[in-house]
Amino acid sequence: MKRFPHTPCWTRWPSVISLLLALGAPLRGQAVGTTPLLDALSITVQSDSTTVARGSMRFRQVRAGADLDLVASGIVVRRGLRVTAELHTDSVFGLRRYVAESRDSAGKLLDRVQVTSAGGRITLERVTSSRRMVREFAAQRDIVILDSAAVVPFVALAALVQRTGTLSFLDVRRGTLTSAQVAPGLSGELSVAEVVVTGTPISVSGLGTPLSWWRDAKGRLLRVLWGERGRVLRDDPPT
Repeated sequence: MKRFPHTPCWTRWPSVISLLLALGAPLRGQAVGTTPLLDALSITVQSDSTTVARGSMRFRQVRAGADLDLVASGIVVRRGLRVTAELHTDSVFGLRRYVAESRDSAGKLLDRVQVTSAGGRITLERVTSSRRMVREFAAQRDIVILDSAAVVPFVALAALVQRTGTLSFLDVRRGTLTSAQVAPGLSGELSVAEVVVTGTPISVSGLGTPLSWWRDAKGRLLRVLWGERGRVLRDDPPT
């Protein structure tokens, strides 16, 4: 890696990021065990280059007895809204469960999403103040979570490099399951918080909306682009 001497650094958010990292702890009920940290990052969420949210994410291993989970967790905070999420997969990224909760500034629960994999079925349940949606799908090996509100699943997607070709994307906000083609592009240099890192873009075709993300050689998330307007930027270089 090499440093950019003239690139401005984010310096105005140390207390906010500290709070986000604390709030980004595992949701209640997380199994206790050894937790090797695979990655930790703060993020900026933008729409048309305008910052709309800040967040923090963690990706770690959690062992309970002989069982091993890969866990991506975190929080995204925007004006009047806080979204927390936690994704559990097995050691080869097979979906186990996903939970995301949205709360207003007073702490009132506005939206809860839960996805579970059991008995050969994937069950998606989303509950808001006005409706309850339940969808069931046949379990499959190459199913991944897509959640544009929580962003957290992208941390696991960046690490999932051994699977290219076709993946099934479960959009938890729309309740849809779509098969799409995933392919890596040519590696190049990205600027991440004053540091130049080498990243590989992963592009998805067949979702009906543009989606791509960048990862470094160790599978750590660097950047996300989705749709025509949205993007997620990593605020600190991977170390």
